[in-house]
Amino acid sequence: MKTLAQDIKSGNFKNAYLICGEEEYLKLNYKNQLIKAIAGEDTMNLALYEGKNVDVNDVIDNAETFPFFAKYRLIVLEQSGLFKTGGEQLAEYMDKIPETTIFLFVEQDVDKRSKMYKAVKDRGRAVELPFQSEAVLKKWILKCGLPKFLTTMERR
Repeated sequence: MKTLAQDIKSGNFKNAYLICGEEEYLKLNYKNQLIKAIAGEDTMNLALYEGKNVDVNDVIDNAETFPFFAKYRLIVLEQSGLFKTGGEQLAEYMDKIPETTIFLFVEQDVDKRSKMYKAVKDRGRAVELPFQSEAVLKKWILKCGLPKFLTTMERR
């Protein structure tokens, strides 16, 4: 998590990010932070794919398109299932990603033995966000304050 936060803060981005795990709030939070840091309000250079019926050829074509009046093109894939089955073609493409393209994968479950997982980890960052322990939540409540924590929890 610290390296992901450092990338967002510094603006030095890798070509691929995988955010996975059970902690939905943190996944959503980091996904939104990355989108804001990389694409900002620019929707022209942002492609969102969701679900298991993702056309990998379409994703690769989109990745090959240079960004329009921006530094990066961001491609976000959520719950694609590519880290379980069917990600071989995109895994092979990971070595050919243009410097102007950034992939962001947000998944619940991943197989760490898959080609896709290994390719993303080699090319970027893989961040696992498990459920937070009671001790971590208590520290966060004390740091943020109870009203902010409760507001955040209501959004879950």
